[in-house]
Amino acid sequence: MARNEPIRDQRRRDLIQATVAVIARHGYAGTTVSRVAKKAGVSVGLVNFHFQSKERLVRETFRHLSAEYDLVWRQNLATVADEPPARLDVMVRTYFDPRIFTREKLPVWFTFWSDAELRDRYRAASLRVERRYLHEVEAEIARLLGDGEDVAAQDKTERAGKITAALSAMIDGFWLQFMLHPANFDRRAAIETCLGYLRQQVPVP
Repeated sequence: MARNEPIRDQRRRDLIQATVAVIARHGYAGTTVSRVAKKAGVSVGLVNFHFQSKERLVRETFRHLSAEYDLVWRQNLATVADEPPARLDVMVRTYFDPRIFTREKLPVWFTFWSDAELRDRYRAASLRVERRYLHEVEAEIARLLGDGEDVAAQDKTERAGKITAALSAMIDGFWLQFMLHPANFDRRAAIETCLGYLRQQVPVP
């Protein structure tokens, strides 16, 4: 049985990747086990063997994307020193990391956030994912405000929160632009725009 585990895990990953592609193309309502099976090049029975239902397949897809995002975030941050400017730079770039920022994965994230059939089931979990990283961004901005200015703790926290909220809205806007106009989207320009905004708002040594 142990010898079959790598094959089983790979098959599940393949089916999840097929689900991402199908949701990106057809939305949640148009996603069926049959379409996932066809995309993966396997039988419907094999999909049901691994995931039992469409709901479970979608749930595991959400978990996979969340775990992948967290892995990329941690890996990227592990490459820089514990200094706010360097960490903020990496955090912003991670939002546009090619492993996350793709034509298939972004529509799936938006589906979990906005689809009427999924919203109630995944809204809280999606918000937890988003807030986890925004909290880290806000903490680094607060560190910069504290290092560069004589700012009261409460004022520093409030200002860091406002800057982070505006940055988040900017990133969300770029994600939406990429979904609507992928051929014309300039990833580097988007990153530099976000970093330029941060430089205007916080003192960077």
